[in-house]
Amino acid sequence: MDKRNAVLDASFWINAHHGGLVDYLPDYFNLFVPTAVIQEIEYTPPDVDQLTPAGETFRHWRQSERLKLQDPSKPVDWFHPGENAAIGLAEEQGYVLLIDDQAPYHLAKARGLQVIASADFVVLLYVDRLLSYNDAEAILVRSEIARHLKRAAMTALGFLARQRSDHDDNRKS
Repeated sequence: MDKRNAVLDASFWINAHHGGLVDYLPDYFNLFVPTAVIQEIEYTPPDVDQLTPAGETFRHWRQSERLKLQDPSKPVDWFHPGENAAIGLAEEQGYVLLIDDQAPYHLAKARGLQVIASADFVVLLYVDRLLSYNDAEAILVRSEIARHLKRAAMTALGFLARQRSDHDDNRKS
């Protein structure tokens, strides 16, 4: 499988971590991350002593160079700094954009970028038989992404499961 270059946004990372999906990412993507996204994921408020589990894993990946630091020369000025940097880098370099925040997701798609939400990634993992239907469905149900993205992924998952079942039934005949 040819891996694609992709830029991570914090929203995708956090949801993918929560869903148990991050270990699949290096099989599909060469991962790039802007400084502003690192700051968002690894940020700890003054009254908190440690990173979140997603932040801990992210820091480990960054320190072990599973993620490559790359900043855009001109981030867009549409949303929060991390989203702006991720979108700007995806635009400049032609990278896939991994993002879950609803407004940035849709605007990036409208601008012609290839955008993948964590729900889309769940469906891809099901298609590639790395997740069972029940596991994929459970991840989507627990996901905290926008409802319409979740619904679209659930619809696709159901359609693909029916196709797979029909195909499997035809092979048995």
